[in-house]
Amino acid sequence: MLRLDGETARIEPVDVIGAIRNPTYLALSPDEQTLYCVEELDQKDGAAVAILKLDVDQDRWSVSDRFPVPGDAPCHVSVDESSKWLFISNYGSGNFIAYPLGADGLRNREGIDIRRAGRGANPDRQEGPHVHQVTVSPDNRYVLICDAGTDEIARYPLSEEGPESQPDLAIKAKPGSLPRHLTFSRDGKYVFALQELGCTITRYAYADEGLQLLGEISTLPAGYVGMSAGAAIHLHPNGRFLYASNRGDDSIAAFEVGEERGELVSIGWFSTGGRTPRDFAIDPSGRFLVAANQDSDTLVVFSIDPASGALSSVGDPYSIGTPVCVLFAGN
Repeated sequence: MLRLDGETARIEPVDVIGAIRNPTYLALSPDEQTLYCVEELDQKDGAAVAILKLDVDQDRWSVSDRFPVPGDAPCHVSVDESSKWLFISNYGSGNFIAYPLGADGLRNREGIDIRRAGRGANPDRQEGPHVHQVTVSPDNRYVLICDAGTDEIARYPLSEEGPESQPDLAIKAKPGSLPRHLTFSRDGKYVFALQELGCTITRYAYADEGLQLLGEISTLPAGYVGMSAGAAIHLHPNGRFLYASNRGDDSIAAFEVGEERGELVSIGWFSTGGRTPRDFAIDPSGRFLVAANQDSDTLVVFSIDPASGALSSVGDPYSIGTPVCVLFAGN
């Protein structure tokens, strides 16, 4: 656990939470009292979700529970805004699971296990389904999943009983592009989907009737030559700016979001000063962005220009072993 100083933008160590194996993604409950962490292992090695509770008096987190996940390589975890459902995405086995939550945490460990099928155009990466992310719609009536193995974005109706077993909507991305993560616009009218190997952001109009393709924009600078892969995509708290990370170009691509049709206009590309920025996060105030360079073992802090959305690196990189996810807690 680290603290970002709001005055100096320096990162300071606070605590180390042990007894977690290969953690790869984090999700915080809306009340910020519970932290969920997936352990990205195969089922035979004990793929699991760890639940951490905050001791407010001590300002420390500790593992309160751990339960196995039926699947391989869980890579993403999310919670709906009502704190009624916890969602786990399994990249290896291509399924996702919805666990019911109650006031005291997990209601049961069985959950609703939704298995997907199919394959994509890339035989090396798309031999089967690979669910990379589950995102709850702003109205909490649907969950949208990114399936990198089938090049699909699928939507499942969500009720008090959980998600339905079959999607009511599935749209195809470009063959071999691997949709990885998506985010909604602040008003919920648009969806921005990041394609891992396509290195593009696809923009859709969103409504109950479905997703309407509006356009696509590259996450790479013009003339870029070489391998690169998109990783994370996040919207600024003010809704005006959108950011995505490139592994290979090792940059954060920044865009301004148009007010009328959610169109994306490039702001620029900003080097993360390291290798393989797998994830990044924007602090709740919208002043800073912290990028995690997985293969150079550093966190890099950027200040965000409130008028233009441009990034400026602040201070020296913070050394930390293999960072893969960044999450802010507290305001």
